[in-house]
Amino acid sequence: MIMQISVLIVAFIALISDLKYGRIYNKLTFPAILLGWAFAFYTDGISGLGHHFGATIGGILLYMPFAAFGFIGMGDVKLLGAIGALCGPIFMLNVFLYANAYAFVHAIVVQWLNYGKDGFMMLATSFKSGIFLKKTIKNINEDGTNKNYRFLMGIDLFLGTATACLYIFKLF
Repeated sequence: MIMQISVLIVAFIALISDLKYGRIYNKLTFPAILLGWAFAFYTDGISGLGHHFGATIGGILLYMPFAAFGFIGMGDVKLLGAIGALCGPIFMLNVFLYANAYAFVHAIVVQWLNYGKDGFMMLATSFKSGIFLKKTIKNINEDGTNKNYRFLMGIDLFLGTATACLYIFKLF
């Protein structure tokens, strides 16, 4: 229960940081990872540390391909690793699945808000041409400012963490 409260606090701080600055900072994720490992070692010894270390690496590896293609930032990757460090592999996998379910809907809403009914065609075209890698699709106001809504994975990671705190299902 203590670690679930801790992970909710970390995910909430990441949410606020992502909304305000568009970033999830190392000064949040790295101490959370170390806290998770220390608590796992304290409660379950070297075995617990091994499980939580594996959950950290697993969380990072799950989101690394998304970051490599520029869909999410590295702060999101490290946040999932921190969630694994704090609460272990089963919890981290649940957060990953919940957050991705939320992110799918979130991405469609952001695309629709940015491009309206043409959003899905813009998305398909950007994937076909590879332009999404350059992040050059922009919607500019008449005064030259960018009016795009941004996709912030910190929102989905917080919602996934909160959902996983309420309901954990065993994957295997």
